Amino acid sequence: MPSTLPPVTVVEVSSVTDDGNGVAYSIDTSIGDDAGNAAEILVVAHHKNAGHKNNSRKPISRDNNFAVGDRLLVRLKLTAPNQYEAQVIRKLDRHRQQVFGGVIKVKGGFGLESIERGARSGFDLIPPDDKIPYQIGDIIEAEMVKAPTSAARTARFSRKTVKIIRNLGPADGIEAFTALAIAEFELRHIFPDDVLASAQSAKKPTLSGREDCRKTPLITIDGADAKDFDDAVFAEPHDGGYRMLVAIADVASYVKAEGVLDLEAMKRGNSIYLPNTVIPMLPEALSNGLCSLVPNEDRACLVAEIFIDGGGNKTGHRFFRGLMRSHARLTYDEVEGYRTGGADGGIPTGFNTKHLDHLIAAYELRAKIRMTRGALDLDLPEKRVQFDNEGRAIAITKKHQTISQKLIEEFMILANVAAAETLEAAKALCIFRAHEPPDPVKIDGLRDVVKTMGIAFPKGQVITSHHFNDLLHKASALKDEAAKQLLNETVLRCQSQANYSVNNPGHFGLALRRYAHFTSPIRRYADLMVHRSLINHIKAEAITMPSIIDAAEIAQAISDTERKAAAAERRTIDRYATKLIEHDAGRIVAGKVTTIASFGAFVQIGDTGAEGLLPLGRLPDDYYDVDTTAAIITGRKFGLKIRAGDIIDVMIVEVSSLKASILLGWADDGGVTPPRKPNPNPHHRRRTHNKKPKTSNTRKNRKKY
Repeated sequence: MPSTLPPVTVVEVSSVTDDGNGVAYSIDTSIGDDAGNAAEILVVAHHKNAGHKNNSRKPISRDNNFAVGDRLLVRLKLTAPNQYEAQVIRKLDRHRQQVFGGVIKVKGGFGLESIERGARSGFDLIPPDDKIPYQIGDIIEAEMVKAPTSAARTARFSRKTVKIIRNLGPADGIEAFTALAIAEFELRHIFPDDVLASAQSAKKPTLSGREDCRKTPLITIDGADAKDFDDAVFAEPHDGGYRMLVAIADVASYVKAEGVLDLEAMKRGNSIYLPNTVIPMLPEALSNGLCSLVPNEDRACLVAEIFIDGGGNKTGHRFFRGLMRSHARLTYDEVEGYRTGGADGGIPTGFNTKHLDHLIAAYELRAKIRMTRGALDLDLPEKRVQFDNEGRAIAITKKHQTISQKLIEEFMILANVAAAETLEAAKALCIFRAHEPPDPVKIDGLRDVVKTMGIAFPKGQVITSHHFNDLLHKASALKDEAAKQLLNETVLRCQSQANYSVNNPGHFGLALRRYAHFTSPIRRYADLMVHRSLINHIKAEAITMPSIIDAAEIAQAISDTERKAAAAERRTIDRYATKLIEHDAGRIVAGKVTTIASFGAFVQIGDTGAEGLLPLGRLPDDYYDVDTTAAIITGRKFGLKIRAGDIIDVMIVEVSSLKASILLGWADDGGVTPPRKPNPNPHHRRRTHNKKPKTSNTRKNRKKY
C-alpha cells in the first residue's frame, strides 16, 4: 500500500537500545517520504540463549546479529500506525559508509572535506535540499550515498554525495574536538534516565558490617584537577617495616550486579579522559559524590592492609570492608614540594606531616624491590593540554612522573598484587591485568637496531624486562641523542599491549607473576569485578558473579573500550596540538626528527608535541636509501642524511587540525624544494627499500624523489 512499507525490505540500524533491540529506517528511496522517513522500525534482537539469566548483562552479546550501521533484510509487521516490528531474515554485507568532515564551498554547492588522514582527494557533495542545517566550517557526521545523476554531473570531481546524520557544530568552537571524538569513536556520554535515578537514590554508608577506620589518618593524593578520589593511603612503622593501608571506594555497595547501573558501567568499560572533559563510567552522583573519598565525610571502602619488612618485601596482607573519613586531600605538587623542600607549604593546616614521612619511607623500600624485580623502567612524559579561562587551548605541556606520583603508583601496584594473589589462591574469579612478553619478531627488530649502535643484545635465551632495562641504561650513557631516542622508542614499540583476561599470563612490564586492577572501581569496570569477587571471598556479602565464559566476554569487551578511549584521547590531543600551530602555516621552523618511515620522516615541531610528515618527495632531488632499522635516510648523490633525533629546518606547508595532520617541506638549505611531478611512465617508478641494496647500481633498488 502507498502509505505502508513492504512486508519484506532492507533497513539500516541507526541505534541499538539497552535491551539489544535496534532502531532502524528503510533505505528504499523509491518509498515516499511519508512512509519511508517517518516510519518507526524496531528490530527485535534474536537471542539464541533467551533463557540464559545473564543474557541481559552482556555488553556485547554474541547472539545479537546486528550493530549500528548494519543493513538487514527484515520481515515487517505493522504494530501501530507508522510503527513496525522487524524480524531479521539475514544481515547483508553492505554497511553504512560513515564519514566525518568539515563543510567547505565547492563548485556546484557545498562539499564535505574528510577529516581522515590520507583521505582520498576530492570532496563529497552535500545535496542542497538536506534537511539538517549547516554552514561553512561546521563539522558534519554524514553517510555516503549514491548521487543522483544530475548531482553527479554538477559535481564532476565526485560521483558520491553525503546525507547528513548530525551537525556537530563549528570547527572553531570550544567543544568542537570533544564533540568530534564522541561521535567519531561512538563514545557513550549520556546516561539513561533510569541509570541517573538509580545513582541519585544511593544512600550514605553506615558502620554496619564494616570496620571503623575513621580515626586512621588516611589521605588522598591526586592531581590538582582531579574530582573523583577513589584511593586513600596510610603507613606506619611496624616490626622493623611498615603497616600500609590502601583504602578504595566501595563502589560495589552502590552498583549492584545486574542492575541498571551495572549494565551501563559494563558497556562503558571505563571513564574517558579527554582534554578539558571527563566522560565518567558512573553518574556524577556516585563518581564525584558518594564514591569519592572527599575529606571529612564518611565513605564506604574496601581496604587492603599490607605488611612489609625492613627490606620492603611483602610479608602478609588481608582485605576487609571499612568505613573511613579522609583526613586530607593533597596534590602531587604539594607532596613533592614537601618531599624536596621539607616545608609544609601547601599542606593543610593541622595535618601531621609525620604521616607523609612514613608514606615516603615505605615507598623508598618498595622502590628498591621494584628495581631488583626488574620492572620496565620507561620514563614516558604525559601530554597535558592547558586551557585559558574561556576554555580555549593555549599550550601543551609534557610532564614526567614525580616521586609523589610514583609513591601512589607503588602503593596501588602492591594492593593490586595482593588482590590477584588472594583470588588466585582462593580459585575465585579474577579479571587479571595481562601483559604478555614481546613478540619474538619485534625482539629481532630491536636486536638489529642495537647492533647498529654497537650494543650487544642476548640471542637464544628468554628475554626478560631486566634485559630491556639494561638496554635503557646503556642508552642513557650514549652521547648520540638520535641513537638514544631511537633506542627508547624501539624498546617501547617492542612491548605487547596489555589487556584484561580471566587467564593469568603474568605482567611482563611490571615483572609480576600475578596482577589485577583493584584500585580504581570508580573509573574501571575490571576493578569493580575484582571488588565483587574479593567481597565474596571475605564473605562480607553474597554477590552474583558471571560464569567464566561470560567473564571472558566482559574482559574482552572492556579491553576494547579501553583501547577506544585511549585512541580518542590521543586523537583529541593531536588535534589540539595541530590547532596551536595553524597560524605558523607558511613559516620555516626548526623541528626534531622523531621517526623514520619508508615514505619519509616525522618531525616534531615546537613545544606542542605536534608531529608533521616530511615526505621523501619533498626532499632535495636525489636517490634516497631509507633504513627504518637504523632510522636514517641517506641521499646517494649528495650525501644528505636525516636521522631520528636530528634538528632540521622545515617549512610548514599545510595544517589541518581536524585531520590532526601537518605537511612539511625541506627547508634546511635555505629554501623549500617543490614537489616533483610524478613519473609519467609507471613502469619506471622506483620503489623505496628499507635495507641497503646488494648492488648499488641496480635499477630496481633505486628510487628517485
